[in-house]
Amino acid sequence: MTAVLSSTPCVIRRYGGIAGSLLVLLSTAGARADDTHYRAIPIGAHAIGLGGAFTGVADDVSAAYFNPAGLALGRTAGIAGGLTINAWERFEIDSVLEQPDTASDATDRSGRTVPIFIGAAIKFGERDENDERMNTLAISVVEPIFTRFGTLVTVEADPLELSDSYRIQENDRATWYGISYARQLSLRQSIGASLYLSVRRLNHTEVGISQEGGTPVPDTSSYEGISSAVNSESLGFSAFHFVLRLGWLYRIKPQLQLGIMMQAPGIPLRQRVDVFSQVLVNDNRDPTTPVVTTPTYLDTEVDANLPIPGELEVGLEYWPAEKVMLAFDVSFHAPVASRSRVDLSNPEGVGGLFFTTDTARRATGNVAIAGDFFINNKISVSTGFFTDLSSAKKIPANPTHYYNPRTDRLGGTLSLGLNVSGVALAVGSTFIYGRGDATGAVVDLNNFAVDYNRTQATSRIVYLHVTGATRAAADLGTRAQQGIKAKRDKKKANGAD
Repeated sequence: MTAVLSSTPCVIRRYGGIAGSLLVLLSTAGARADDTHYRAIPIGAHAIGLGGAFTGVADDVSAAYFNPAGLALGRTAGIAGGLTINAWERFEIDSVLEQPDTASDATDRSGRTVPIFIGAAIKFGERDENDERMNTLAISVVEPIFTRFGTLVTVEADPLELSDSYRIQENDRATWYGISYARQLSLRQSIGASLYLSVRRLNHTEVGISQEGGTPVPDTSSYEGISSAVNSESLGFSAFHFVLRLGWLYRIKPQLQLGIMMQAPGIPLRQRVDVFSQVLVNDNRDPTTPVVTTPTYLDTEVDANLPIPGELEVGLEYWPAEKVMLAFDVSFHAPVASRSRVDLSNPEGVGGLFFTTDTARRATGNVAIAGDFFINNKISVSTGFFTDLSSAKKIPANPTHYYNPRTDRLGGTLSLGLNVSGVALAVGSTFIYGRGDATGAVVDLNNFAVDYNRTQATSRIVYLHVTGATRAAADLGTRAQQGIKAKRDKKKANGAD
């Protein structure tokens, strides 16, 4: 099926080079803005250095997200906070635009600084055999989705300097606010639960202005048969869900620990979307006939669907030697049924030429393997390897509409940790590479129409992260508790005297 550009939010010029420049940037922008990867953003403190292989480790406050049962461990008290910097990202699409005699590639480069996780935990209640409190209460804020992109392209043509411009902006951010409770059942076993309120804001805008020059009039600065089009497409989503994550930790033997985390599908509380669409096309390609003006307009608020899938994580922590810790995780995300993100009777074309309204996601499994290596009491190295497979639908050979890119990724992490005078600091990098399918445009310049095809995409990402504040804060909390205990014991001793 071929989409007519006057009824979808994109207009192109008759000139091949100009249309190519315009659509290459549009396709790149649309390719970045998807939520089909579940390990795309590093989260947590110690978990970052381990590439997410943290379900069976869960030894700092970010356990509230990865495995709430880990909060019951003695060393997870305190305040946690970390910073991840996306220093470099490149997304490339081969032959994103095809015409009879040419094909164009696309490359997008970007970077950002993103706060990812902050949390605090306190311990209370009775004590175990090691004099550790057996109950833990925590609060945390985590951002599992963070995407921001915007671009504007303007091109001019002689002799009238008619201009085409197209602006696309995407901001997609999900922030989870949570409260957690964990209980140590015994020295070998603990359980925990985290209840998060997920607040997601997704804003997508495409605005285009295009003018098509016809035949130049001799000795004048005018054209015969000038056509123009103006379009504006905007979607503003707001979605609120409750998300429940349950965790269990079991120390099988002194050097081996098993962790399991289960997340139920998100419980929707309110999901709405503001839809705005305005297209005005003036077709005067035939100067011997009157100008044909075709307007379309839509401005409404309707129900939306931005589902959160269920998840299962299983992990192991293993100490083969005193200064070596190995971790292994396997994860499974449940599929998401096909529904429209926008509750309209005909959502086709809503949001723009490079936006899909389909919620469908396929079931996805990932693995991670990592290790901590302690050189001495002050220096340690963490490294990990993980997969980040896409949950996007398979793109057919001849797609009839836009599909999210389906790039399966592999990643690796390397961090250096320092612990001097009781203050810890870890600095490291995460590297992600992926390749897969994407949706390209096939342009019919004579009929103001565009079709789609399947092409190839490549993704490269480098994150820099600083996570030492988290572990230092945890140590600080432990030392504070020890100081309070020492003062209490001293008072008891003085009272006895």
